[in-house]
Amino acid sequence: MSDPESNSPSETSTRQRRVIDAANLLPLLAIVLIVIPILWATGRATSSALVYVFSVWMVLIGLSGFLSRSLSRIARIAERSREGRHEEPKT
Repeated sequence: MSDPESNSPSETSTRQRRVIDAANLLPLLAIVLIVIPILWATGRATSSALVYVFSVWMVLIGLSGFLSRSLSRIARIAERSREGRHEEPKT
């Protein structure tokens, strides 16, 4: 992948919007994935449903950690750009 610092502003803002959208959709994805065992036929063992639920839970924790790091990086970039705009030139 290319260096994130070398991207144009439009590519950076598009990437930021995608990360924010993914963070907003994560709870919906979690609900859908956790409800799936309820929809399984009754012939399945309870233990397989528990393994599935805890596996999904661990994946969701990993995804939310990844998104959290990405969102904090976005916040730092936005803060730096705001600070850069508010600085007055020294004469």
